[in-house]
Formats: sequence, structure tokens, C-alpha cells
Amino acid sequence: MDIQRLRSGSCSRLVYKIGLFLLLVEASQCLQITNLDVPQSYIIQRGDEPSEDLVLDCEFEMDEAKSKGFVLKWKHNSLQIYQWIPVTSKPVAFASFKGHIDLDYQVSDDRFQKYRALKLINPAANFTGNYSCSVQTFEENETKTGHLQVIVPEVDFNLTYTRGNNGSVVVSCGVSDIYPKPELALFIDESQTKEVVLSEEQLQGTYDVTLQHILSDDSKDAAISCQLSIPGTNYTKRREKMYHGAAVRANISTLQALLFALAAAVFSSTFRL
Repeated sequence: MDIQRLRSGSCSRLVYKIGLFLLLVEASQCLQITNLDVPQSYIIQRGDEPSEDLVLDCEFEMDEAKSKGFVLKWKHNSLQIYQWIPVTSKPVAFASFKGHIDLDYQVSDDRFQKYRALKLINPAANFTGNYSCSVQTFEENETKTGHLQVIVPEVDFNLTYTRGNNGSVVVSCGVSDIYPKPELALFIDESQTKEVVLSEEQLQGTYDVTLQHILSDDSKDAAISCQLSIPGTNYTKRREKMYHGAAVRANISTLQALLFALAAAVFSSTFRL
């Protein structure tokens, strides 16, 4: 009984000490990144359309009394691209991002916050990747990472159907000149079809992708649709078209024949008169 009490008392004291230690650690942490704002995706505008600003922000809290040695850095994947030390006033850009970062951009008037954000100029497809913000002093270091996907929108996205020489109907869905490689899904009456022929081609960094499907029953009407999406983003588009089956075409052909016969009869009567 005494042994059990001794063990119970030891465990309680151990839990208490661990809890006190964690509390002290948390209380002693004066530097903390509270929010890393890296957009999930960014769409490059084609033609003369103005592009939206691309800003990555790194919000943090810090005890200014312990700010000695403060430096803020941004990395693209494993490569450092930006550094700001308030003592030197202005930030600097490194490597391939020189000329692609607005070094005058300020997000705040606070002397330890104003150059924390990264404003990218003329983003390109190769800006896709992981962006890490690192804030450090002589005593502490905090880092957070987010992923950005740059999207080059498609030039064309089409849904068509054609009748082959053997009478079969081929449904085609195609997208061209897009980055990154998209996913296409073909639906017949809202049911996704798996019996497709997929073709892909990459030219100068962008992709052409096509899906083709042969209708199993070309005599019935069908609602066909195609969905374009880019994995890991909310970029989606959809094309829809109504296919009119053989029965409808037969009725139309019959009506056309009747109209032709009627016109011929009227013409013949007029000619006899």
C-alpha cells in the first residue's frame, strides 16, 4: 500500500514538473510567427489584362526588449531570396529573384514589421514552390513554410463530338497551353466515364491534354460535360454540351424529306400552271 502511494506521489510530482517546465518554456518564448500568408495559387494573366499583386506575408510577434540580432529571411524551396535587417534599413534580394521583388514595398509603419512581406514582380511559372519565412534574434529562431502554385491559364478548352465512318460517335475534350499539367474528367449524364483515351504533350513548359470516349449507345440523347482542374488548387472549369441521339436525327431526316417532297410538289404544280 505504501509503495503504491509512493509511486503515485512520484508520478504526480513528475507530471507537475513537466507541466511547469512546458509553461516556463512557453512563457519564455518571445518570438512567434502568428500567421504565414502564402496564397494557395496565383493565376498569371494573358494578353493585356493587368495582373493582381502577389504578396506573401509573415506576421509575427516579438518582444522588442529581446530583439537584438533581429533578421527576417525568405526562402524559395531551399534557396534564400530575401533578407531584411532593420539596422541596415532596406532589404536585399538574392539569386534569381533579383529584380522580381519590390524592395520598397512596406506592409506596416512599425520599424520591426514594415518590410516583413514579400511582393513579387511579374511572377513566372517557375515561381511555384515552397516559401519559408524565418524570423530570428540572438536568442530565438522561428520558421514557417507555405506552398504556392503558379498557374498559366489555358488558351483553349473545348468539348466536341463527331461521327466516325463506322457510325460511332467520339466525344473529345481538350485543353491546350496550360501549366501545370491539369486533370480532365469526362461525364456522360453526370456519370464519370473511365473508358477514355488520354493523350498528353508538353511544349515549352505548358501542356496539351485530350480525352476521347466512344459513346456506348449513340441512339439516345445524352448530356455530356468535361471538367478541368489543377490538383492542389481551387482552379476548376467545366464545359457542357447536349448530344442528340440517332432517333432524333432520324425524325429530323424524315421531316426534311417531307418538306423537300412538299416543296417539289408545289414547284411542279406552279410549273404546270
